[in-house]
Amino acid sequence: MLHVSQICLCPSLMTCSRLTLGGVSIDQTDPSSVEALVGQTVVLPCRVSPPPSSTVKVDWRRDGDPLSTRRHHQQPNGSLLVGPLSQLDSGWFLCVATREQERDHRYIYLSVSEMVLSFAGDAFRTDGPALLHHRSALKAVSIQWTKDGQTLSDPRLTQHSDGSLSIVSLQAADSALYTCTASSEQQLEQRTLQLKVQADLKITTAPNNIQVPEGSTALLPCVVSGDNVNIGWSRNGVPVRPDGRLVLKSSDGSLILNSVTPADEGTYTCNAYTGIYSVSATAEVKVTKHTQQDKDVPPECVDQPDLANCDLIVYARLCSNSYYSSFCCASCARHSLRRRRGGRLW
Repeated sequence: MLHVSQICLCPSLMTCSRLTLGGVSIDQTDPSSVEALVGQTVVLPCRVSPPPSSTVKVDWRRDGDPLSTRRHHQQPNGSLLVGPLSQLDSGWFLCVATREQERDHRYIYLSVSEMVLSFAGDAFRTDGPALLHHRSALKAVSIQWTKDGQTLSDPRLTQHSDGSLSIVSLQAADSALYTCTASSEQQLEQRTLQLKVQADLKITTAPNNIQVPEGSTALLPCVVSGDNVNIGWSRNGVPVRPDGRLVLKSSDGSLILNSVTPADEGTYTCNAYTGIYSVSATAEVKVTKHTQQDKDVPPECVDQPDLANCDLIVYARLCSNSYYSSFCCASCARHSLRRRRGGRLW
């Protein structure tokens, strides 16, 4: 007499329906993969019908090898309790149920990983958004951000589906301690990131091209906005070292050249930097030799040729205009001296 234990109604192994006629079977509707964190204890489902007994045997294997009993415990329904887990427990598990000549089996994949959080960046400028991000091993992990211990309420702060936190239109008030809390049913981990928002690094008052008489004083302004800014000067690519007498650097970063000589001519560059950011501005300094008229012109009266064509201003008789004469102080002063002394007028 032929004993039929089960009939497969479809050719596909994964979609096969079983018709049990007194044999042994495993419920195939349970998940075929299980995710877990290191340190957790999980159950690998293998519900056997009829339940394990003296005649129904259940055998578990991992990657084809028999399991040790120290951390693996078979449950009354045939499922396997595994834990505490390590990452080495990841792999394929095989559950085999037998009774006399009948046999059924199913594979289950166990994925074990650590809950890991990582962050990017700790200082951002106000000219761009900040992105604080985490990396989590499991989709089942819940992510929550706080700012200085308080729940986020500012609409400029958005937590995305991947757990990352973005902040748009950065403000100085956004500087704070941000804490990311990742939690699962059995584990919790926190990481804290300090966000420093730096003000825009800008040169608000840049040096201009100037022409100064020999022996006078040249002032090259360099006023910079920003936090913890360092300012240095160079001439023709060579650093300028203030000596406290002829070469001075003011508290706002401007450069002062006293008693200039033709040797002081050149291209001067103001370099401002903070952290990894830097800005610079350049100006040309030209020194004119002494004439009798130059001696009569105050040292602080200099031309600014990058703002106006002083020869043209004098020719067009615009020195009486305070706006134009402010750019061409030296040229207008010399022209006025020549006119008073009966010199050549344009």
